[in-house]
Amino acid sequence: MNDRRRIARCTALLLAALALAPAAAFAHGACRDGEHALDDERALAAFRAGLEESCPCDAYDGSAGRNRPDYRACARTVLQRAEADGTLGEACVATARGLIEGSVCGTGDVACASVAGTSAPRASCKVTSAASCRSIGGLRTRLPELAGTAATRPITPFVAGGAARKACTEQDFCADVVEWTAGTCFDTRDDGPYEAGFRDVRLVKQSAAEPGTERVLNAVVWYPTAPGAGPVESGSRAVRDAPLAVSRRPYPVLLFSHGSCGFERQSLFLTPWLATHGFIVVAVPHPGNTLFELPACRTSDALTKSAVERPRDMVFALDWILDADDDPASPFFRAVDETRLGMSGHSFGGLTTYLTTALDDRFTVAVPMAAATGPGSQLSIPSLTLYGEVESVVSNAGIFAAYERSTGPKRLVGIEDAGHYAFSDGCFPSADCNPPVTLTQDEAHERVKRQILPFLKVYLAGDQAWAPFLTTPPPPGVITAVE
Repeated sequence: MNDRRRIARCTALLLAALALAPAAAFAHGACRDGEHALDDERALAAFRAGLEESCPCDAYDGSAGRNRPDYRACARTVLQRAEADGTLGEACVATARGLIEGSVCGTGDVACASVAGTSAPRASCKVTSAASCRSIGGLRTRLPELAGTAATRPITPFVAGGAARKACTEQDFCADVVEWTAGTCFDTRDDGPYEAGFRDVRLVKQSAAEPGTERVLNAVVWYPTAPGAGPVESGSRAVRDAPLAVSRRPYPVLLFSHGSCGFERQSLFLTPWLATHGFIVVAVPHPGNTLFELPACRTSDALTKSAVERPRDMVFALDWILDADDDPASPFFRAVDETRLGMSGHSFGGLTTYLTTALDDRFTVAVPMAAATGPGSQLSIPSLTLYGEVESVVSNAGIFAAYERSTGPKRLVGIEDAGHYAFSDGCFPSADCNPPVTLTQDEAHERVKRQILPFLKVYLAGDQAWAPFLTTPPPPGVITAVE
């Protein structure tokens, strides 16, 4: 199942981080709280990896010697070993026990998610039979006004009064159902139902800062394609020129602007991954301010010109993808939902998000990440503003001020123990990216995706089945504010 694939992928990185970290001072308060939260997270992750290695859930099929009591006995041995060798502190032992008790291993049962409540629905989970995991009554959630449409919508499944329940058959642990799916069974650590395809696109426009000169934008477009469409290229994490999946078109569009001295493929943890979840993502380079123009890209002249060029680059790219939607010769013919257009970016790309949405009112959502800001930066459309708690490149105070000025439904999300580079693939050794003191890139990316995907699903794609992510309390390591 997905649990074991994720654990196997991350075990080596987690154990390496633990080996580098100073010995954890485990005599502290609640697990995953306060100054020891990151140590606790990693200790629990290492425990999970050891649990899967010694007691693989798939091996416990309910037969003699492989039933639930057998699994629990094996798991308790792993827990006792972790307590004895000091890799899991006393504060987190109860959490580990709860993880074991909330597993389906050896039962033949399912992790049954429940989302209950009206103003702020919350998720819970219990192990029960599939037949018992049924919705009782109904559930509605109230979200801020969604792009001019009705804000009160049912969470699937909906029946009249009570709680929405769903069997999360791909999850082995109730803890994951609550923390990583918010009771929806959609796990944000996973790819979506599609594979990602991509196309390189050469766009040519006139410069705004230097009239009379051409500006070439070698953009990349990721989009949904059918699984198995072809070999995945590592440099784009997608299948080159794959056919567009047409079963659920048109798709919402998200434009992405890179950071200063970055490039269009700087955040591959995110851009092709969003395509697997049913989004068309258009990433545009900004000539004069890319990685390939170091060190000139850092000069004040380059930054000044780029502030003029960048938002117009993004509007040009938006015009192009909308024209492609109307062109029968284009691979994106009738692929674009022209009413669902998002703008996003990292660092200087975050500032570009503010500038672009102010320049063009066709955008319906905005996602600035660790954004540079100006004295007038603000948003007037549904927005998700992301920042790293450890930040030395841009001003978090500026980000908070821009958030306060913004109107419309808005969310402010901080990632603890992470800094400026949590939103890109690259990690430049600094206070912002200093594992094991800070999150590793993989750890940071999981937290970032956990916030971005549900927001885009609800506010850009209009899929209310993801609404519980936005109403349930955030997982440890995340700070949220909502208006």
